[in-house]
Parts: sequence; structure tokens; C-alpha cells
Amino acid sequence: MSEKWETVGKTKPAAGKAKANGTSGKVSKKQEPKIYTMEDVLPASSVENMYQAAFNPTPASPKNDKKETNGTAKAKPKSTEKKVEKPKIPSTLGQAVKENLRVEDLKNLLESSQTRFPDSPLLWVRDVAAYLNIKLVTQPPTEGDILGGEPSTALTANMKKVINVMLQKCSDSMKETFFETCIANTAHDLSKGMCVTGWRILTQLLAETNPTLVTAHIPRYIELRNSYQNRPNVGLAILWSTGQAGNKSLHSGIKVWLEIMLPVITMKHYTKFVVDYLATLLSTHNITKTTVLNKPVMDIPNFLTVQDTVFIVSTQINKDCARSLKDQYPALRAIAVAGCKNHEMFPELLGRLANLSMPDQVVDTLDLLAICLTATPAALVHWHKAYTSHLPQSGQLLQYLDTNWGRFKSALDVPEFHETIEAFEDYNQSVINKEGLALASQGCTSLSGKMSTPGLPWFPWKTLSFLLLISTASIINLDCQKHGSFSLSSTGQFLRDIGQFDRVVTNYQVVLDKSMEGRHWADTNLPLYAEQARRVGGPYYDVAQTKVGEAWVLMVQGWGKLEVAVKAGVVKVEGWVPGEQEQ
Repeated sequence: MSEKWETVGKTKPAAGKAKANGTSGKVSKKQEPKIYTMEDVLPASSVENMYQAAFNPTPASPKNDKKETNGTAKAKPKSTEKKVEKPKIPSTLGQAVKENLRVEDLKNLLESSQTRFPDSPLLWVRDVAAYLNIKLVTQPPTEGDILGGEPSTALTANMKKVINVMLQKCSDSMKETFFETCIANTAHDLSKGMCVTGWRILTQLLAETNPTLVTAHIPRYIELRNSYQNRPNVGLAILWSTGQAGNKSLHSGIKVWLEIMLPVITMKHYTKFVVDYLATLLSTHNITKTTVLNKPVMDIPNFLTVQDTVFIVSTQINKDCARSLKDQYPALRAIAVAGCKNHEMFPELLGRLANLSMPDQVVDTLDLLAICLTATPAALVHWHKAYTSHLPQSGQLLQYLDTNWGRFKSALDVPEFHETIEAFEDYNQSVINKEGLALASQGCTSLSGKMSTPGLPWFPWKTLSFLLLISTASIINLDCQKHGSFSLSSTGQFLRDIGQFDRVVTNYQVVLDKSMEGRHWADTNLPLYAEQARRVGGPYYDVAQTKVGEAWVLMVQGWGKLEVAVKAGVVKVEGWVPGEQEQ
């Protein structure tokens, strides 16, 4: 063994192993040149990998398999094992109820749950919903009708009775919790792709018995809707669930539509549902444009929002949906204003008339203002106060009334409205160069020409009644003058025949005595009052005294003419019937 250092390494095959000692001799010329193998050139790890690839190949990738199957590779033999057939999923909810649900099973489930959790009604609801979710899976999934209908109608009457009995055992506060839980779990399970038919059924049954459950916690449902707003399928499920309150209550349905659905009408995934829900709600409760309610279903600010939505926001949504929304507006307006009996609506509408740009909305607002004037006298009072500050808007309203006078004449052709128009005309004559003055003046003039004369109806009842009274008094006076006294006159004889002479004479004496007392009081006090009026009124008193004197003269002249006319009439009657004047 050599005393020098040796290099220690991995053993290599003898055929290619070089000598390690440094004392090796020189190669002879006759010796063959050295041949290098892979083991001499490559690292040991690379060599091992090569051997492993050769003797232990890795499984081929799926892509290679596909390429081989497209080529000349042989198909694998089919497995001899039998495939397990999956149960067929019902295609309709009615089929699922018929095949998978039993009333006895539902009763047993509830009894078991109530026995295990007697003080936790929320767990009863959870168990029922989970059971229905499992049993009522359909392919495709059931969406449910917009209002009422499926899925709850797919259950038999006995099944619904079992569930309703369970719900009736709970307090109203617990039912509110139930309803909120149903909607929250509907959204949660649907976001995971699970069946939510059970939650939908419970939502419908709760809303049918207590529609106000939804309106009690609307802010919570708005927050839940906002959380899933970008997931249309879940958002629509929330709108559907809250909208079930309208199946039995119109007011609850309108409130849900206004506060939960209307804010998302411009989002394309929700537009159709929001419009269709309104149409279904109005149809369910038989609401038409001629419907009149005692109270409106919404306040004035909400109605103004609806009006803006119909005439302005609708230009930003689908055309078919916009057309459908406008078709529903007359019926919705009828129940929203309830005949415009709320006089506060008049100043609200008159004030915003100047800011409206859509012609249809302007006409609709003018129509509502005109209806307000016919519905409540207080609207005239509001118009009196706002006329000077809203002259252009008042001019528009006057022109609208003039154009549609045939429609509003029966309600507005009254003295109060006449006085209002006269007051407007007086104001118009007192100002110049004011915006809207020409339009308002033209409207007042046109309406004044179409209205009947104030105080003179088609038949002059008051005038004829007064003339009849004067004529009767004149005839009685002539009768008394002819016979010398009232007791000897024909009138007195007639009253004596019917037994009323004494009563008439007594009443006449009472009236005469009172008249004498009144005359005595007037003779005593009127000069004092007249003197005080003269000091206070000054020249105006003299003018008034002159006018009163002229009126007295006219009245005396009229009385004289009446007496002459009565005498002439009596003479004429005497000519027709001789001897009548003697009688």
C-alpha cells in the first residue's frame, strides 16, 4: 500500500474506473486510448435519475392520454361492475310533494322537535324548514310565483294546517323573529346553492297570517338587501320574500314596494321584478284608476317620489318595463292620493310645478291641482295665499282649468270660486311687467266668461219669492182698505173659517209691539251712533248717507209702482171675471 494520500469517492464499474494512486506509470504507445462513459461525464445524481426514468416510469399525464385516445391507442376494457342508478329528481313541486312528503312524517318531526326543545320555537322552525328543503328538491329549482301561489300552494291543506298550528303557538314577537330568520336563511342558503323551498313556504305562511311582520323591521331587510345587492339571484329572493306581505294587505305591500323594491328599480337585474310585483299587487286587490279609498296608502313625499319615478326615472330603464310602469300609474295614483282630500297636497304640487321639465308630468300635476280644488275648499285658501308668489304656476293652472272647464264646471262654478277669480283679476290689474302675468290674466278673463253670473242660478227663486211676498202683502192691504178693517176683510173671514184668526191677530199684535219698541230704541240711540259715525267717518259718512237716501227713494218708488201694478191687475181680473173685485 502506498504511503501517499488517496482520493476517496464512489465506486464505479471496473470497466471505467481510473486508478487512484499517483504512482501509475505512463501509457505505452501500443496501449488503446481510454473510452469515457456517462458515469465518467455526468454527475451521479443525473445518472440515477436516468435509470429511474428507464425502469420506473411515471404515469402519463391526462393530456397525453387524450392524445393517445385520439390516435391509435387501444380503448380500455369496460368495467364489469354495474352502475348505481341515481334517484330521479322531480321536475315540479307538486310531484315532489306527492312523492316525498307525508303528513304523518311532518307531524312526527314537529312532535319530536317540540319534545326535545320545548322552550326553543326557533329550532322547531329550523327543523321544519330543513326537512322541507330536503324533500322538495326539484330540477329545475322552483322559483315561486310573484305574489302568493307556489311553493306554499303545492302543500296539501293538512300539511299547511300542521305548520300553522305550530306557528300559532308562538307570540307575535317570536313570529317577527321567525320571519326575519326565514329571509336571512333564504339568502344564506341560496348563496351556497342550496334548496330554499322550505324557507319560502314558511315565509308565505307567516305573511298570510300576519302581513305586518315585514313592515315592523323594514330597515333590517334593506340592510340585508344591500348586502346581497350584487348577487341578483339572492337579491331577488329577498325582494320576493318581503313582498309576500302584500298578498293579504295592500298597505303592507305598497310600503314594501316603496321602501325595499323601488330604490333598486334602475338596476337591470331587478327592474322587471319590481314592475311586475306592482302590477300583480294592484291586480290581486282589484285596484283600478276609478278606485277611491278613504285614506291614501302613502304620504305626500312618497307619492312625489313615485311620480318622479314614473315620468323621469323610467327613461333610464328597459322600455317595456317603463311602458308597463306607466300603465300601472293611474291605478297607483288613485290609491296614493285618495281623491286629493288632503289639502296639504295643493301647495306641495304648486310649488314644484316650476321645476318640472317632462310635459307628461306637468299635465299630471296640473290635473291633480284641479282635483284638489274640487275636493276640498281649503285648497282655494292655499291658492289665495300662494297666487302672488307663484303667478306663473297659477297661470298654468288657470289655463288648464279653462281648457278642461267642461270636466270641472259642476264642482267649481260656485260663488266661492267666482270670488277667487275676481280677487285674482283685481291683483292682475294692480301689477305690471310681472312674470306670468299675461298668462294668468288671460286665464282669469276666459274663465270669467265661461262661469255663470254669481248669485243668479238658472231659475230666480229668491227674486220670485220676494216678489210673491210683496204681492201678498199688497193684496192683503188692499183687502183691508176696501172693507175698512182686517176683521171684516176677506182674509180675516178666511182665517176665521179655519180657526186661525185669533192666533194671527195675537202674533200680529206682538210683532207690532216689538216694532214699536224697536222704533223707540232707534229714535233714541241711532242719532247718537250716527253722530259718532259722522265724527269718525268724516266725508265717507256723508257719501254713505247719500247712497242710503238714494236707495230709500228707489225703494219707495218701487213700492209705488208695485201698488199701481197690483191695482191694474185687479182691474184686469175684474174685466175677465165681473164681480170679482166686489167679492
